[in-house]
This record gives sequence, structure tokens and C-alpha cells, in this order.
Amino acid sequence: MIQFKVEHVRFLLLQTIVAHLVLSGRTIAGEDFENLDIHGELVTVDCVHDVTRFGKRICDCGYRNKDFAVPRFDGSTTEIELINCKSLLIQPDTFVELFGLSRLSIINVENLILEPNALNFARNNPSAQLKINLINNLIEELPSNLISGPIHEIAFVRCRIGVFRPFSVASIGDRLENLRVVETFVNRIERHAFKRFNVNYILIEGSKFVSPIVSQSFYEIDVQERFDLRNSSFYHLLPSAFTMKNVTHLQIQNSEFEKMDGESLNLQIRKSIRITGNYFNSIHEAAFIAIALDSSYFSRNSQKPALQFVNNRIGQLDQSNALRFSDSFNVQIEGVHIAHSISCNDVITLEQSSLFKNHPNEIFFSTSGAKDEFKSFNDIRRVQCLENNFWMWLIIGVIVGAIILVIICSIVSWYCLAQKRKKLRALEVVMPEPRTYRETQIVMQIENHGLLKTDL
Repeated sequence: MIQFKVEHVRFLLLQTIVAHLVLSGRTIAGEDFENLDIHGELVTVDCVHDVTRFGKRICDCGYRNKDFAVPRFDGSTTEIELINCKSLLIQPDTFVELFGLSRLSIINVENLILEPNALNFARNNPSAQLKINLINNLIEELPSNLISGPIHEIAFVRCRIGVFRPFSVASIGDRLENLRVVETFVNRIERHAFKRFNVNYILIEGSKFVSPIVSQSFYEIDVQERFDLRNSSFYHLLPSAFTMKNVTHLQIQNSEFEKMDGESLNLQIRKSIRITGNYFNSIHEAAFIAIALDSSYFSRNSQKPALQFVNNRIGQLDQSNALRFSDSFNVQIEGVHIAHSISCNDVITLEQSSLFKNHPNEIFFSTSGAKDEFKSFNDIRRVQCLENNFWMWLIIGVIVGAIILVIICSIVSWYCLAQKRKKLRALEVVMPEPRTYRETQIVMQIENHGLLKTDL
């Protein structure tokens, strides 16, 4: 009977919790029950004070095979460290009551569950310069409206992320100092996942993006200082995948791009661009054409800024078109290798572009049948195509010569025949027609003057 009463009480508690969740608009999932203890409450991880630092809380799950939730903290908390969890749930507005939090670190979580508004720091003091570090975590989903409030820095380091939902990183108060994605595996980024916030520095380093980055994934982001892509791998950049403005320095270095569509980088640059040591397997001719110079540049400078495109490799480029860059930049090309051969017909087309006109010795094409052997565009034009042109002109010359010879022979033959006909025409006797002279009479008168006498 006692056991029955206990079970009945547990059932009533669960029923009450479910009713509360339904009334609050939350959906009921299996995880909501798995995170409940025997009293029907979420199991929160135990947190202790760090004796060496006042206001710091350390919440260590100890890799226990249990689903934990993050508790709420008192207002004096300045640092929070959540570590070593099999599964950790952060509910909406968990940190909303904090006003002096300067650091939130989530480290070594095998299943980090973030609900909408889980990282809401709306009341936190901007002067605290809050830094959020997510290190070595598996995150299936970053939901919409995840982050809000004044935040100084956000870092994803050695994480595996399933999907960034729309507006997952948005509504960041004031200006974000740094946004870093380092050594992180990202499966998918949805449209407007990163939207409308100000940041000084964006770094994507050593990371891999295995799905297409759709248009406007990074949308209307004001980058005041640097945007760096380093040692990263991208599967496919669709048009306007990155849309940013006021970027002072752009650097794309030692990265791989399986495919880049036209105008995939829609960026307004204020100073310099450096694209070095990258591999573009398949690239559209207009992939970089939307990188434009900010309109305020020439109010401070008189010369065009440099756009360095150095030591890059291209797997496939449309053979009838060359890469195009904005005329606002002083394009500097050096050591560009394209891993396919071109014909002399392609040479005729490509040499019309300013890129190949200005840098014929710095763009190299693979020679036929030799994967690792390259020849500069100028060598192909002067040597390979010159030999082909020699034989072509020789054949044309022979044909033209033969035609001229036939014409000369024809003229000589005609002249000789004309002269022969002229001589025959001079010996002809013109016989009058009988009707012309039929009335004509010939009268002959003979006179006799006698004998002729001489003095002899």
C-alpha cells in the first residue's frame, strides 16, 4: 500500500510538470522525462566555489552516465565552468539573472543540449566583457534565438556541430570583439544563422564545413577589423554565402574550397585583401567579383588598394573565361597554377582578358599528360601555339601559292590563245556579199596612143 502511494505521488508530480510544460508552450520530449529524478525534478549538476577565485563556480559532472541540467546561479557569480559531462541541458534564461558574469566555459560535454534563449545575458553588465568558450563539445543543434545580450567574445573550439539554425547567433548587444570557430566540424549552416551584429574580428581556422553554405548564412555582419579564413575546408559556397561590410582586412589562407559559385563572397573591403596558398577545386569566374571596395576608401586614399592572389591552385576553371576581380583594386597575381591544359583556341580567348594580359608569366596551366608539370600562359602562347601556327601558316601558304600558280597559268594560257586568235584574224579575206555588188558595171576603155619613141 505504501509503495502504491509513492508511485501515485510520483505520477501526480509528473502530471503536474507535464501540464506546466504544456501551458508554458514547450513541447514534451523524451529527454524531459529522462532528466527528472524520482521527485519529478531536473537533475542539476553540482557546482562548487573556486577558492582561488572569488565568484567562480565549477560544475563538474565527472563523466557520470547521467543527464544533467545547469542550475541557476546567484548574482555574485562572475565565472562559470561546466565540464566533463555525458549530457548537459541548458534551459532558457538560465543565466538571465546574472549581471557581472565575465566568463562562461563549457568544456568536454558529449551531448550539449541548448534550448532557445539558453545563452540569454540580457541583464549582464557590458563592462564585464563576457567571454563564452565552448570547447570540445558535441552539439547537435544551435537553435534559433540562442544568444542575446552584451557579449565580448564567442569561441567554438574543437566542437562538432550538427546545425546552426536561423538567428542562432544574432541579437548581440553593442559590439562583439571576437567570433572564433577553431578546429570545429560543422555539418550545416542555415540561412541567416549569423545575422546583423557588429564584430571586430571573425576567425575561422582549422575547421571543416561538409554541407553547402547557403546564401546569406552570414548576413549583414559589420566587421570592423579582420575577417580571416585559415586552414579550413569548405564543401560548397553558394552565391552571397558571406555578406559582410566594413571589413578592413580580408585574408583567405591555406584553405580548400570544393566548389565556389559566382559572387559567393559579397564583402565590402576598406583596406586590403590577401588570398594565398588555397586550393579551389571548381571555381566560377565571378567568385570574387562581389568583393568590392568600400565607398569611403578614396576619401582617405588616392591609390587603389592591393588585392593579392598568390600561390593558389585551381582544379577546374572555365576555359573560355578568366577569373574576374573588381576594377577598384590593384590586382597582384603570382604563382597561380591551374590543373588542366588549354588549347590554342583558348589562348586566343583568354589573352583578351586583362588578367592574362597583365600577368602572362604568373599563371600556369598543366601540360597534356603531365599532372605535375606546368607551363606559363606566356610560354604556351609563344612556344606551343607558335609551332602550331607555323605549320598552319605553312599549309595556308602552300595552298595560297598553288592557287596563285593556277591563276597565273590560266592568265598566261588565255593571253597566248588571245594572241594566236589575233594573228588569224589579220589574214582573213573579207568576201563581199553578192547582193552588195550585183548592180555594179565595170567599164574598160582602151586607148591607143601609138608607138612610144625615144631619143636612143
